[in-house]
Amino acid sequence: MFFSKKIILVIYSIMLVVLSQSAWSHKVKMVTTDWAPYYASTLESGGLVTELVQTAFLREGHESSINWYSWLRAMKMTKDGSADAVMGAYYSDERAKDYNYSDPIFSVDVGLIALKSLGIDKYEGLRSLESYTIGAMRGWVYTPEFDTANYLKKQIVVNQIFAVRMLFAEQIDLVAASILVFKHEASFLTNSKDEDIVVLNPLLDSKPLYLMFSKTIPNSLELVESFNAGLKSIRADGTFQNILDKHGF
Repeated sequence: MFFSKKIILVIYSIMLVVLSQSAWSHKVKMVTTDWAPYYASTLESGGLVTELVQTAFLREGHESSINWYSWLRAMKMTKDGSADAVMGAYYSDERAKDYNYSDPIFSVDVGLIALKSLGIDKYEGLRSLESYTIGAMRGWVYTPEFDTANYLKKQIVVNQIFAVRMLFAEQIDLVAASILVFKHEASFLTNSKDEDIVVLNPLLDSKPLYLMFSKTIPNSLELVESFNAGLKSIRADGTFQNILDKHGF
């Protein structure tokens, strides 16, 4: 059987495309920490952010895995290249020296939370909070102003679980945290009620979550671009919103 040169060229072109896609397909190794209700090992499909991220990767032909560690360990593993990306990170200029950032995935409200018994519900600048002890999570970034406010009495804690417990035990006055994450963790305490807390006005920030990719892995920037393309695609066709609806956001 003989084929025309035109058919042979078409077949050859298709083979090149398939081979190119196969060569680019990457099994992305992601790491992060439990941070419900946005993402956690205990949530369906790993939670909202996990499903958004993995769906965006699949849209571009990349499978992905997620493993759960402490936040500091997850960042270290990605920095040294034993993982490809940290999922669900805030941006800072300091971090950007070691990681390549994706486009924003989803935004969360971050604020200062107190017991109503403390007697305050707002503040006029961070200087007005100098007399209070504020729980802040180790390895987190909040806002440049808050992070560099050395005049504040910050009690650095391992994670949000300890911060929530310390607040209700009145070992600290305030907690700097994602509002929904704080409320989720507080819901597991027998001595906590939602009506017992107040979120101070104004919020610290509404902070986007990103993927932070290791700069030490091959094709790091290409992976960023591929993920961004997948994220844009699932936003455009409604898949993104469908996943938000599925998880109650």
